[in-house]
Amino acid sequence: MRLADLVAALGPASVTGDLDTAVLGLAADSRQVQPGYVFIAVKGATVDAHQFIPEAVARGAVGVVCEGQVDIPPHVAKIVVPSGRWALSALADCFYSHPARKLDLVGITGTNGKTTIAFLIKQLAEACQVRPGVIGTAGMVVGSETIAAKSGYTTPEALTLHRLLREMVQMGARLVAMEVTSHALEQDRVAHCPFPVAVYTNLTHEHLDYHQDMESYFQAKARLFRELRSGSAAVINIDCPYGQRMRLEVPDGVQVLTYSLNDPSAALRAVNLYLTSAGGTAFDLVTPAGTFPVTAPNLFGHYNVSNALAAVGAGMALGWAPDVIAAALQQVKPAPGRFQRVDRGQPFSVIVDYAHTPDGFRQLLSNMVRLKPVGSRIIMVFGSAGHRDRTKRPDMGRIAGTYADLLVLTEEDPRTESAMQIAREIAGGVDNPACQVELIEDRVAAIRHAIHTARTSDIVLITGKGNETELEVLHPTDWHGDVPAAEAALAELRKAGGRRVASRGGKRPGI
Repeated sequence: MRLADLVAALGPASVTGDLDTAVLGLAADSRQVQPGYVFIAVKGATVDAHQFIPEAVARGAVGVVCEGQVDIPPHVAKIVVPSGRWALSALADCFYSHPARKLDLVGITGTNGKTTIAFLIKQLAEACQVRPGVIGTAGMVVGSETIAAKSGYTTPEALTLHRLLREMVQMGARLVAMEVTSHALEQDRVAHCPFPVAVYTNLTHEHLDYHQDMESYFQAKARLFRELRSGSAAVINIDCPYGQRMRLEVPDGVQVLTYSLNDPSAALRAVNLYLTSAGGTAFDLVTPAGTFPVTAPNLFGHYNVSNALAAVGAGMALGWAPDVIAAALQQVKPAPGRFQRVDRGQPFSVIVDYAHTPDGFRQLLSNMVRLKPVGSRIIMVFGSAGHRDRTKRPDMGRIAGTYADLLVLTEEDPRTESAMQIAREIAGGVDNPACQVELIEDRVAAIRHAIHTARTSDIVLITGKGNETELEVLHPTDWHGDVPAAEAALAELRKAGGRRVASRGGKRPGI
């Protein structure tokens, strides 16, 4: 590709230098520049990449995209743009041959539920004979193939994103369900992704270290809907108060499909909903095309039924047959690390989940206590991320303490903060005197302690990391995932013949 072809994707720009040069690659990190690359200097929150332009030139950059008047050698083309981030998106889209235009993109935004909805859409697509891809927290997937683990961001930076989309096109994907974060929207990572369908889940206390207040957080999410093109569709949860506002952000010419567990005016509803004794759900799915009975043994909790309605809305907006969608719901499985059971024959339940916000705790625990066997306990292992919104920590403690009997507070990506100080801040919110609180810094030891403490019919709930396998700590760690840590602890119990489990009788919980 010639530099002139790339520059054309930027629209009006101030250009000096030779544009007939061949471009072999793009980089926004000067350390990744190779001869023949174009370097895009982006101003970040803490680092301004303009300071690395000399390094990029020394490494062989043939062009530099920058936001201001920077001294660049005459043999290197200089392209001055208003926004380096927007330019990065435009150039990535162009360099990788506009892959987003070749796919049905479903953008999913909201505080909670994005990953589950993405994987539900994937499974519904497969039932409708559509080859799907997924981009988000649980990794980058096409069909049954995982092509990349989590990129470091739920929504990758624009260069990675468009490269992944091109790879998905080459692998035959026709649809990609993509988690779209508020950070990604504010930072123009998806500026060149036309979404035929956008899904709004909810907006609750999270990321206020970045957005400062809920209104700014809402406005960031609303960009996904304001920028929808005529003929596309918006699927919106109107059980969330912000969802009512989000409807007003949708432009004329965009179809709106609302969903709700409570509002009879919604286009998509679940009525006669109940939790089954085995921990699944059953309900009547109400759609504009009719009502369909659904029994979903692997869809736990009211909140996941709400997530299922979102996935149904996306499928119907894409023209999939509602009866096929309804039948497929009965076979769906949870996303990796979302209400994932770890069963090695033990007489109690062990569940790994990604819940890491106050609302996520409330949704998960309020459903779990409905199925908790009489006389059993909920033992919960969790922490909170360092250098993130501190104000949510006591709220997490208060909510967890309301429902759980024992909290084992531990490290959860503390980064350079003290994991035990974070744990003390969480514990400070616990106001239920009947709830016992223990602090164990090492996450492997905390999980082991919870499992070795469990008695027959108890529920051990390990939250916050889901299917992640890396822990951001300053010390060496043997932790490589909550599921492996739980399996190792259960293997110890089995090897010991269960001697460290004090049986209390009763039936094994069916969740």
